[in-house]
Amino acid sequence: LAQYYLHTSRKLEGKYFVTIAIALVLGTRMHRIRSKEVIFGQGQTQMTLGRDNHIKETQCINAFWTVLALNSRWSAVEGYGSSFPYWKPAMRIDTPWP
Repeated sequence: LAQYYLHTSRKLEGKYFVTIAIALVLGTRMHRIRSKEVIFGQGQTQMTLGRDNHIKETQCINAFWTVLALNSRWSAVEGYGSSFPYWKPAMRIDTPWP
């Protein structure tokens, strides 16, 4: 949805949906898939690998990198700061490339 809005010059709506997508990938810790530093809090579980979970993990990896690329591309094009604070140590990306 963000991609559609940004390509149709509805920049405010596009940035809104990019920000929501970033909140979703950070909230579900998609930036820490296969991290060696696993920190569990309430409601968090480790993703176990099986046939079905391998497909889910692949989808999560692709979703994370899609959101990061979309955010980076449009922040560079529009000249605003990135909404994804991946330069902070707490936001280190451990997710493998798709």
